[in-house]
Amino acid sequence: MRKAATATTAGSPQGAVARLSRRGFCGLAALALLPTAAYAQPVRFFRIGAGPIGGTMFPAAGWIAAAISNPPGSRPCERNGSCGVPGLIALAQSTDGGVANVEALRSGSIDAALAYASTAHAALTGIGAFAKRGPFPGLCAVATLAPELVHVMVQRGGPVKTIADLKGKRIAVGVETEGPSAVAETVLMAHGLKPRQYQAVALNPDAAAGALAAGDIDAMVFMARPPSAVAVQMIADHGGILLPLDPDRMKAAIKTDPYLFVAAIPPGAYGAAAPAPTLATLPVMLVKSSLDAALVTAMSRALWLAVKAAEGDHPIDAASFSPAQIGRRGVPLHPAAQAFRDLPAESKG
Repeated sequence: MRKAATATTAGSPQGAVARLSRRGFCGLAALALLPTAAYAQPVRFFRIGAGPIGGTMFPAAGWIAAAISNPPGSRPCERNGSCGVPGLIALAQSTDGGVANVEALRSGSIDAALAYASTAHAALTGIGAFAKRGPFPGLCAVATLAPELVHVMVQRGGPVKTIADLKGKRIAVGVETEGPSAVAETVLMAHGLKPRQYQAVALNPDAAAGALAAGDIDAMVFMARPPSAVAVQMIADHGGILLPLDPDRMKAAIKTDPYLFVAAIPPGAYGAAAPAPTLATLPVMLVKSSLDAALVTAMSRALWLAVKAAEGDHPIDAASFSPAQIGRRGVPLHPAAQAFRDLPAESKG
């Protein structure tokens, strides 16, 4: 994966772990206001590597953190309170991306990491970006997030009508050298565009949308769970359109990255601007296999309950606790998460 040209963005800070999410700060503030008696319950902080603040995984990490948190003194789940892990305060922390997340998990500076399945598999086996450090034995998953779909956006009425027309153009591909940027390069390569045939610009989706609207770039390739707010705004306010992916070219992309799979943007997500099909991949919530089994079981239950309560408006994959995603996850489930998944629905809470 080549390095994209630098650009001024609101992207991630340097270093593996940086800022806390707003929800994390709120959790800390709430803890400070608790009665003294509440502190009798043990408190455990749980840090989730979430990727750049402008990336698509950071909001998902915030949702997960809220779902599994249950600070001392919280109202019980059965009284419409928190259904998270008792005494747990989870924090979404911004990072440089999936590779940084995995390495921070390996070093123990965070407790869970979000990364694409291909990144997770590369870490587990010690290939690609992880060849120097070697395999990460014991890397496993607690859950999979909802699939993120490839979006290729340009300005309506411009010279770019197909992905092949992007030759020689300026394309925002994301701020991570792996993850979304790697997927973008794979998709463009499959459509006949070698890296030297276009200018890759490092912009997160929010910044890329502004640059595309201003004419500073010609296209943006990004991953998102539709409907993406960035895409909705670009289509409504700035005449953005989504380019369709060629079915035969998608097959070539899947040969390069077997953790890509064919998916369809839901009808109505972007009105008439939605092409179908496209490609997708699964982000994964990663932990070490040595993580306490009781904690993993409790987190799995909390996520299960949160998904049920959210009625579809959540970032967790609907098949996260089913066998359907085994081949798409890149790593095995944590044994306790596997055991929870195998429970009958009526026993999960």
